[in-house]
Order: sequence, then C-alpha cells, then structure tokens
Amino acid sequence: LIIKCNVSCLKSEVFLLSYYKNMASSKKSKGESTRKPNWLELPIDLTKNILQRLDTLDILISARNVCPLWWHICKDPLMWRTIHMIGNFDNFCFDFRCLEKICRCAIDLSCGHLEDIAIGKFGTDDLLEYIAHRASKLRRLQISNSHGISNKGLNQFVKKFSLLEKLDIAFMDNISKDSLEVIGRCCPILKSLNLEMLTLHFNKFRKFGDQVFAIVKTMTGLRHLGFSGIVIGNDELVAILDGCPLLHSLDLRHCFCHHLRCESTLKRCHQQIQDLQLPCFGYNDEYDDGLAYVDTFEDTYANEYWEY
Repeated sequence: LIIKCNVSCLKSEVFLLSYYKNMASSKKSKGESTRKPNWLELPIDLTKNILQRLDTLDILISARNVCPLWWHICKDPLMWRTIHMIGNFDNFCFDFRCLEKICRCAIDLSCGHLEDIAIGKFGTDDLLEYIAHRASKLRRLQISNSHGISNKGLNQFVKKFSLLEKLDIAFMDNISKDSLEVIGRCCPILKSLNLEMLTLHFNKFRKFGDQVFAIVKTMTGLRHLGFSGIVIGNDELVAILDGCPLLHSLDLRHCFCHHLRCESTLKRCHQQIQDLQLPCFGYNDEYDDGLAYVDTFEDTYANEYWEY
C-alpha cells in the first residue's frame, strides 16, 4: 500500500526540486529544456539529510512509503537518534493509543541508538518503561503535559537514564520533591533542567520551595536551570546560587518572584550567572493582607491581579 505524502512531505519535495533546479540551471544552455528531476539520482546522504528534517510522525506514516529507496533509508538506526513527537497533532486522525504505538515503532527502529526523545500528551508510564529498556544512550528527554506519566513511573524508570544530560518536563500535576531527588541521584551528568508548571489560569502559580531545595541538593553540576509557572522567593534563589556553583544560565522569566528585593542577592545573581533572565513582575511587599499583588512593567499602566 502506497500512502500519499502529506503537507510535511511536500516540504522535502521543495528541497529536492530546488536542488535539481540549481543543478540543471548550471548545466543547461539557453533555450534548452529542463528535464523532470529524478529523485532516485539524489545522493543518499543528501536524501537522509532532507528526510531527517521531517517530523517523526511524517516519516513513519508517509515519507518512508514514497518509494523502496526511502523505505530502505528509513530503516537505518542512525536515522532515529532523534524522535520528536510533541506539539499539535490535529492534522492526524490518531488517538493517544495510536500515537504511542507509532512512537514505539520509532524506538524499535533506533535499535538502541536513540539519544533524544520528546513525547507529548500521549505519554504513559508504560511508554517510559519501553524507552528505559531500549534507549541506554539517551541524553535528552522532553516530556510535555503527559497525563499518563506519574511521579511513581518517573522515579522507577529514570534510573535507566544514567547518561541523561538534558531534561525538560512540562506538567499539570506537581512533580514531587522525591522524584527530583531520584533524578539528581540517577543522572549524575545532568547539565540542563527545565520545569514548566502548566495552568489554565495565567495568574495561578504554584509554590515550589521543597522541589527547588531538592534540585540544589542533588544536581550540583547543572549549567542551565529554568522554571516556569512557579513561585520562587529569596531563600530559593540563594539556595540555587549556593548549591549550583557551575550554573551559568538561569531562566525565571515566567515565574512569580516573591519578595525578591534583596539587593545583595540580585547583585550576586548578576555576578554569578552569565545568562540571567528574571521576570518583569514580582510581589509587592507593601501588601501584607494575605494576598499577592502583582504589577507588570511592560505596559504603561500596571496590570493588576490577585493570587490567594
């Protein structure tokens, strides 16, 4: 069964046609007609390069079915060192179960060479276990809003990712302090950590103090640390500066900085962190009625809202 290319596959066609157009224009003389390009004549390495620019889903359900040559190229395990299945799947009529099966297929094709994987909402503890037993060389893991992945599953299977260097997690439910401690102990060469708290309300931020202290206790080798959607105060920031001496990038742009007005701490941040990104708003210390008043400085007039 030959499956027709979708929109993403047409991108590869544009690359190919551009290549042949340039090649043909350099050879033909004036008035000479241009022959129709033959994709099979394209160098294998260039074809691989073009196919690797497509999303994992596009390759598996469409591109590799174009011709026997592309099918053979897509069987190369080195084609599957990176598997990204994250983002908007509205163009595909697949439920989460089907997406998980497609992801498992890609993992099988990698034959143990998988180094970078990103999974979206369809992620589950079972899928994480599947990755753990087949990706011993994994260096980057991105989990985005995967409701089926629990703290228990993360604790159990992250132990297999001893070579992990970069971890990005976007979550609706809170990631536990214990999970972060397990990650810190089992991933000794982790260099980059991004944690994003997803919320349906733009003014809802979650307290994250215990988790921050767990990070600085077990991940002293971090070079980059990023938070989003959490409350962070002066104590947490000092702990980060003390516990992560190698840190040169700290991203707090989308955090709620609570009473962060200590000049010595801010001065130390700028001295110690090369790439420092602070939020443009913070708690106003003048209000002590149990509510947190926030004002942004991006607009001419302060944008006020309340956090209980």
